[in-house]
Amino acid sequence: MPPVPVASLFPSASVHTSPESFALVNQAANLNNRALQHSQNGDWSGAERMHLEALELKMQSIGPNAYSTSITYHALGELYLKMGRLDEAEAQLHKAIAIRNIQPGAASFDTAVSRESLAQVYEAKGDLKKAKETRLSAGKLNIACAHEKCPMATFKKTELANCSGCRAVYYCSQPCQKADWRRHKRHCRTLSDV
Repeated sequence: MPPVPVASLFPSASVHTSPESFALVNQAANLNNRALQHSQNGDWSGAERMHLEALELKMQSIGPNAYSTSITYHALGELYLKMGRLDEAEAQLHKAIAIRNIQPGAASFDTAVSRESLAQVYEAKGDLKKAKETRLSAGKLNIACAHEKCPMATFKKTELANCSGCRAVYYCSQPCQKADWRRHKRHCRTLSDV
């Protein structure tokens, strides 16, 4: 059986058409990885600078709608959320979700994670109703646990428990809910209070 061309498997994905394009995307990926290290070390301005450089390289080589570009949009969104720059976080995460929504099934986990990050932006803005709507916007079959260090899976809504206070946040287990409480407790209140 002959090999299947990558472009036919992922019709909306960008295919590197030249060695130069591949080199730019590889350079951008290295910048994204370095940015994550800066972020983990608390150097958020350094992380932002590197993510923006990576984004520029991806725009030049593969364009704004490539799956690889969505990775940088997502990373910027999460960084801006940490920095409290909520409007910028929201904008970047919307871009990531828009691209990831048109990708084949392989992107479903990444899309769920981007939706969860966007929901956390709405939590931080005090809009628990919109946070819940965002988490459930893909239906009840592809939801990420709210704990950012959850062991990387998506769940059906029936497999998750929601926060008993606000009912807007979903967890796969008690340990994940307990671990996320430090982040969530400052936003948690009943939806009827909203």
